[in-house]
Amino acid sequence: MIKIPQKNDKFAARNLRLLEIDYEILRLIYEHRFLNTELIWHLIKSTALEKRYLKAKAGKDGKERPSSYGFSLKALYKHLQRLYETKYLNRLYLTDLPIGGSYGAPRAVYGLGVKSAPVIAEIAGTTIQHVRNIVEANRLKSPFLRHALEIARFRATLELACRLSRDKIRPIFWEQGLGLRDYSEGKNEYSEIERFPVNPDAFFGIQVRGKGNASYFLEMDRGTMPIISKKDRPDIRKKTFGYMYYRKSGKYREKYYYGILPNGEPSGLHINQQDDAYIEQNEFLQPIKGFSVLFVVPGTLYKDKSVSGRIENILSTFPFFGKSFASTSLFWLTTQEAYDIENPESILGNIWITPNPDKPAQSLIE
Repeated sequence: MIKIPQKNDKFAARNLRLLEIDYEILRLIYEHRFLNTELIWHLIKSTALEKRYLKAKAGKDGKERPSSYGFSLKALYKHLQRLYETKYLNRLYLTDLPIGGSYGAPRAVYGLGVKSAPVIAEIAGTTIQHVRNIVEANRLKSPFLRHALEIARFRATLELACRLSRDKIRPIFWEQGLGLRDYSEGKNEYSEIERFPVNPDAFFGIQVRGKGNASYFLEMDRGTMPIISKKDRPDIRKKTFGYMYYRKSGKYREKYYYGILPNGEPSGLHINQQDDAYIEQNEFLQPIKGFSVLFVVPGTLYKDKSVSGRIENILSTFPFFGKSFASTSLFWLTTQEAYDIENPESILGNIWITPNPDKPAQSLIE
C-alpha cells in the first residue's frame, strides 16, 4: 500500500505544494494506469468515507453514506488541472468522442506525467526509471486508450464493491502487463496439435468470507477481433483453446503464487520467474488452485439472462470447438452495461453467462 508523505515534503514544487488529495490522485492513477474524472471522483469519495474524513450516516436501506462530501467535483477538476499544468499528470483524449457540450470531461483521460517519477518512486517503493517507463508506455492512440480505460473501469467498480461489502469480500491481487503472457499446447477442433497464446488483459483474485478464494483472468473484448479467423491471426477461438489447455495442463500452478501474510493481509500475486528459492523461502505462498476466464464483450444482457449481439455470437460458437467446450463453465461472459460504477455491487451480481446451457448465470462471489 502506498504511503502518502506529509504535506511539506521534499517534492513540493516551487509553484505547487502537493496536498494529501494530490498524493491520493497520483496514487490512484499509478495503480490503475489510466483514469478519467468520473472514476477518480468515485474512488476519491470511497477512500474519504473509508478513512472517515467525511461525515456519514445510515440511509433508509441501512447503508452508510456521506452526509456531506466536503470535497466537490469542482475542486477535483481544479486539482487535476494544476497537476496537469505542472506535469505531474498527462492528459490524453478519446478522440472518437464528439467535442463540445458535455463531452469535455468524458473525453479526457489522465495518466502519470514526467514530473511524477520521483514522487511515485518514493511513495511506491520503486525506481524513478520504472515510473518513467510507465509514462513513456502511456502514449496510446484513442482505441487502445479506450481499452485501457475500460479495464480501469472494471477494476474500479470491483474495488468499490469490495469496500461496500465491509470486508466480506477482499481483493487479494490485481496484475496487468507483459508478465502475464504465456502459452499452452493441445489439439484444436481438427485434432491437430497447436500452440495457443494466453495473453489476458488482467489477472485478479478475491477472497469471500466463509467461501475461500477465487481467481479470474480478464479479457476486455473491444469487438474488433474475429471470433474465428480463416487466416493465421489472433481470434476468440485461439483464446478459448489457450485457456482450456492452460487449466487442463496445470501450467499456471508453476507460474502464479499468492498467500496471506501472518497479519492476515493478502501478499499479492507472485509470478515465479525461475526463482524457486524465493518460493521455498516464503512458506506463506501457495500456487493458484484454479481460475475462471471473464470475457466482457459488446452486446446486450437482458433481465431474463438472454443475450444478443456479439456476446450471443461468441456463446453460440463454443459447441463447434468440441464437446468439452459445449458444456464448459470455464468461460464467463457479460457486457459492460451489466455493471455500473454508480452501483458498484452490480459487478458481483448474477451477470455472468457460461456456454453451458444447464448452468445458471454466475456471480463472482458464489
